[in-house]
Amino acid sequence: MNSDEQDCRWTFLGFESPSGEKPVQSWFYSLPEEHRDEIKDVLAFLQVTPRAYWEEQPNRLFDPLIGEGGISEIRFEPIKCIRGKFYYRIYGFFGAEEEKSYKFLHATNKKVRNDRPGKKIGKRRLLEVQENTATLHKFSLDKEIPYGEIKEGA
Repeated sequence: MNSDEQDCRWTFLGFESPSGEKPVQSWFYSLPEEHRDEIKDVLAFLQVTPRAYWEEQPNRLFDPLIGEGGISEIRFEPIKCIRGKFYYRIYGFFGAEEEKSYKFLHATNKKVRNDRPGKKIGKRRLLEVQENTATLHKFSLDKEIPYGEIKEGA
């Protein structure tokens, strides 16, 4: 393992709309606690995994979505519970190599094989970030936040 791999620590950022809404953060906080815990475990693993290995994981936690306009996808193992089976995905993109950041644009319970609507939202939000009409915020994996900080919607 080289020094770049040993020093790997990804920062996760989330999409913030011009009105201040944080849709991926809101989505995450709205999940049942057990589901959030599963997602946190995968993100904690990826957070310390060098980018070159993201795609090489045996269960394919990451998909670069070649041909989808610059977005990629973090995949989670299906979560089975009394309410059914959940196939969560987070669409996003990598920041500049020196930033060591992955930016969440859209998150969803993927219900179809090819989630065209979810990808479309991710691509639209990527364009908004690139055009500086939307911003990014530090994504929090902890539920304890000041009341009112997260706005619903978007």
